[in-house]
This record gives sequence, structure tokens and C-alpha cells, in this order.
Amino acid sequence: MKVRPIGRTVPKIAILLIPGMMIASAQRARLSTDGATPTALPNMTDVSASRGVGPFNTKQAQEWHDAAELLCAQSRYGEAEKLYAKLLEEREHALGLNNPELIGDLNDLGRVNFAQMKYQQATTYYERALQIMETSKGKQDMAVIAPLAKLIQVDLTLEKYSRAEQYARRVAAVVERAKGPDAVELAAPLISLGDLLAAQKDLAGAERQYDRAVKILEKSSGVATPELLPALDGLASAYVELHLPSEAEAAWRRALSIRESAYGPSTLEVAGTLDRLGKFYFDQKKYPEAAYCYERTLFIRSKAHGEMAPDTQATLTEVANVYGAQGRQADAEPLYRSMLTAREIELVGSLNSLAALLAARERNAEAESMYKTAIGVLDKNGFVNSRRPVVNSADPPPPLLAETLDQYAALLKKMRKKADAARIEARARMLHGIPDPAARAAAPAKKNK
Repeated sequence: MKVRPIGRTVPKIAILLIPGMMIASAQRARLSTDGATPTALPNMTDVSASRGVGPFNTKQAQEWHDAAELLCAQSRYGEAEKLYAKLLEEREHALGLNNPELIGDLNDLGRVNFAQMKYQQATTYYERALQIMETSKGKQDMAVIAPLAKLIQVDLTLEKYSRAEQYARRVAAVVERAKGPDAVELAAPLISLGDLLAAQKDLAGAERQYDRAVKILEKSSGVATPELLPALDGLASAYVELHLPSEAEAAWRRALSIRESAYGPSTLEVAGTLDRLGKFYFDQKKYPEAAYCYERTLFIRSKAHGEMAPDTQATLTEVANVYGAQGRQADAEPLYRSMLTAREIELVGSLNSLAALLAARERNAEAESMYKTAIGVLDKNGFVNSRRPVVNSADPPPPLLAETLDQYAALLKKMRKKADAARIEARARMLHGIPDPAARAAAPAKKNK
């Protein structure tokens, strides 16, 4: 398949001038990798397609390639594409249209087109690289796996799962032919194939691929190796969809045991599996088991990300739901009341950041308005404005409210609203669990009397 050169044809005399000009530009680019300006890299108007003259200049090609890589590092993919296209054209002229040395240029062009979301062009370059590799090495050579993997990546992005599946089957067949049916190298292609089949709702086919991968890894690496986890996760999900609950539970619990052993019992990897296992138990109406999984997940996520993090809040919802399903309304109600949605958390964070920015610019009245809005979102029970506020241990205000009050009190002090600042500080101390200084000072006085 012949690829039409990109760009316009320039006079041959320009070709003689381009190498020195590009070398100088690339050298300037290297000297300015920190904070490079647009003029530090080659002028793309000087690089356009040509027929080339004379033998291939390896030094010139390396200079162009280095400059293109710098452009990619700065996300200037369109300019890099012109350089890579020039390299491909010059190499085609010197070496022919099907020389294996073209594969690197084709892969580079595929990469920059993929980065620009020009997926059809990326596919064209990767397909041509595959064709050259097949011609030079053979269709069953392990070298064809690399271009096939790139084509799979493009098709996954486009959600063209059927075509990606065909490429994945080729990868698995090549590996099996080269390494044998029980080779550990075969496990990853089988898992990828299983994922693609699952995406197409071919769950029985996916289950076969995952199961085969598990058996290969068990035989080569042992029954508790972390390499089993992608296959076990896939198996468990497939079993759920196939209505095989006993098999699904066994797969989830085995994955949980491996993660606990490999990463530790209170890690986010374990929390993810506990969350999936909790959902499984909830759907099976095994509420005590679901509650145990969700409570552990909540503990891990709140410790790792904080109580207001979106994943923590989502788990809090799950805990409340399972309590409600168990008839534990007294336990579920305060959880529901204290919950903040991810949208509310994001809103409060934005309001507080904007308020701080306005205060720094002496726009204090506007900043105060922002803080009041944030407090209104967070203070669902009227704690801040209550005459006699009480922190209910069964239904406490969210910790984010205390942080917002701290910032608001600092602004009020700056605005010389001393009485309001003192009131807000007192509310914040209560939420932080800090005793009132006035109460501490009064206690010795009473004792002395």
C-alpha cells in the first residue's frame, strides 16, 4: 500500500539547504528544553515533502527525529508530524517503499496522528507497518505483535471491539505458535482477548479465555501470584453475568486474598475488590456480608483520601443503603443526612478557592458572600447559626465545614468584624473538638473560689 507524501514538492535546491538549517534549529531546541519558546524549534514552513536527492543522510535524519521528539514533548504534534512525514519520504526514496527500516517512521506517524485524534490516519500508518513486518519477517513471527498491539489500541479507542478482537486473536495465535500452549507469555494476550469478548457480551467466550489464562499462570507462577488478578477479576465479572454466583464469589474472594497478601489489608487495591464483592453480596441479598465489605472499604478510602473525597462519599452511600436493606434505620438515617454528593464537594472547593482569591485582592465583601454560600451547602442542620449549637455524635456536620469556618473566621478578622469572627471561631473549635479558651480560663477561677 503506497502512502501519498504529505505536503508540497519543493525545488531540489531547497533540499540542499534544509539539512544545515534543521541541524541548527534542533541544536537550539536542545539548548532550550526548559521553557522553550516557539522560535526554539524548526520552522515547519521550511520542511515540506520532496523527492529527495542522493543517498540517505543518517545524520540529517537523526537531527530531524530529535527535533520531532522535542516537539512531541511539548505536545506540538502537528509540527512533529511534518518532520516525521519528511523522514518517511526521504527514507522511502533511499530504501524503497517496503524496507523494514521504514517501520520506525510509520510508527512515529501513527503515534502523532493518534495523539491528534486522527485515528483513521493512525490506522493507515500502523497497517502499513504491519504489512512490511509481515513481508519481511512472516505473518507468524513474534515481531508482528508490536504493530498488532498498536492497531488494537486504536480500535479500543474507537470502540471497534470486533476488529480489535481479530487482531487480539492473531496475537494469541502467534504467541502460542512461537512459545507453546502453556507458555506464560500467552496469559496476557488471552486476558486481553477475554476483555474484548466481554465488551461484546460474549461472556461464555470471555470466561474460556480468562480460565485458560488462570490455569497457565497457576502452572508457571503459582496459585497466589498477583499476575492472576486481571484474569480472576475478569472471571468473576463473567460469572456474575452468566448467573453463576458460587463461581463468582469464589473468584472475588480469591482475588481479595491475593491482593491482601500482595499489597496489605488496608490498601486501595484491596478496597476496590471489597467494593466489587460488596456489590455482589448486596445483589445476592447477603446483607451482613455486604455490610462487612462496604465498612472495610469505607475505612480504607476515608483514611487514604479523606471523608469528603468522592469515592469515600460513594462508599458511605453504599453503607447506608445496606443498613437500610437490613432494617437498621437508626444506623442508616444519620449517614444519609451527613452525606455530601461529589457535586457538592466540588462546589464547596471551588467556592472556597474563589473566596481566598478574592480576599487576596481585597475584594472582601465578595469573598464573604462565597464563604456564606459554601457554609449554606455544608450546614444542612443549621449548626452555624444556632443559638446553642450542639455537635450530635450520631449526625455530625461534615469535616469540610470546619475547614470552611476557619477560612471564613480569618476573613472576618481581616474585615475587623471581631464579634462575627469570634462566633465563627467558636463554632469551628466545636467541630475540631477543641475546648473553648474562655471555659478553660473560667475553670481554675471557679476552683479557687
